[in-house]
Amino acid sequence: MSRLQLLVEVLQRVHRMLNEMDQEKYQDHFFPYLEGTSGQFVYRLKGEETNVHLGQIGSLMHKMLRELSEEYGDQEAYHILERVFTEHFDISKSQLRPKENEELSANSLQSPDDWEASYRRKNGEDHLGYVANVTETCDPGNELQLITNVQVEPNTTDDAAMLEKIILDLAEKTEVEELYVDGGYGSPKVDEILQEHHIELFQTAIRGRKPSSEKLYLSDFLLEQNEDGEPVNITCPHNQTTMVERGRKDGRYLAYFEELLCAECPLQDQCPAEKLQRKAQRVLRFSGKQWRVARRRRNSKKLRESGENLRSAIEATIWSMTHAFSHGKVPVRGQPRTSMVMFSSAIMSNVRRIHHYLQEKERQRAEMDKNGARSQENRKQKDNSNDPNDPLSSLLSIFGLSKNFDFAFNFV
Repeated sequence: MSRLQLLVEVLQRVHRMLNEMDQEKYQDHFFPYLEGTSGQFVYRLKGEETNVHLGQIGSLMHKMLRELSEEYGDQEAYHILERVFTEHFDISKSQLRPKENEELSANSLQSPDDWEASYRRKNGEDHLGYVANVTETCDPGNELQLITNVQVEPNTTDDAAMLEKIILDLAEKTEVEELYVDGGYGSPKVDEILQEHHIELFQTAIRGRKPSSEKLYLSDFLLEQNEDGEPVNITCPHNQTTMVERGRKDGRYLAYFEELLCAECPLQDQCPAEKLQRKAQRVLRFSGKQWRVARRRRNSKKLRESGENLRSAIEATIWSMTHAFSHGKVPVRGQPRTSMVMFSSAIMSNVRRIHHYLQEKERQRAEMDKNGARSQENRKQKDNSNDPNDPLSSLLSIFGLSKNFDFAFNFV
């Protein structure tokens, strides 16, 4: 729905809200926008007329808000009118003007029938509606992987904010120890919650500026932590290990390295540790926030170097949940209904997985039973071949032979 079509649709709904007396009273004001649907109005419009109608619609909406508030202020159509006018028009110095497209919020109303849907532009494409976040098990040791959580939020919701909402629930229900996500799920707040629940985050990439290859960063140091998640020891890239001390301020840490060893290090010019003037030491200062970010970067690097990507299977999971919808769009509106559809789709995906798993187990069991029966029959035939009551066996036994023998011939 285009911007102008949205505004005309809202006006038509406001007109339907009015009683007969008020409809007749404001007939001349609404008349240009009542011929056909809002889509038909926009279709008939010429391009150069758009800005003219935007100004006229803004003036009409402003008038309706002032004059209808007392009698219709509690009606849904009035609330939509109020929201749309605030989002699309600006009044400054008693002058009303339509906002430029760049001024419109991504959270502005996209449809009168879907108040929570939002707008997002990603990878050069426009997206209206919601975003679904899916979590599933991925331990290679599991014989069966299942979807454990589904979230539906306005599509302007940040990935990290969605992860922040579910960490506690995941920790309680699944005893999760590791999370594999893409680059958008990291944030200082997420780092704090993960540390509290002793969960390691592995990202396929890290948002932000790429580190320089000519410098060393905190992520290049190996940090050891205690049971409370506090750093206790640190090892530099040149394998010098030292204790981590608390700084004077809360959340600050210090690590002192011996200058005698640092002087022999080929990486000393790249090292972030600072040389002290009065002591033969170098000090590395960092905060808890920096340490948690460094740990994420180290985990991400470790994941890339391993060549494994346990997260990749989630793409197939998303497809299994959405491929039945035309163009990936659910056939309902509103966040509650969209959530119910996605939950139901996830349940069906799990049911299919469980069904296939049980079928495979049954097939394996039948194959084992079949092989077991064949082995038992072979043993039975072998036992029967050495039956002493068998005439041939009795004859051969005189010569100390059995029916199970090999012949060897030597030709001269």
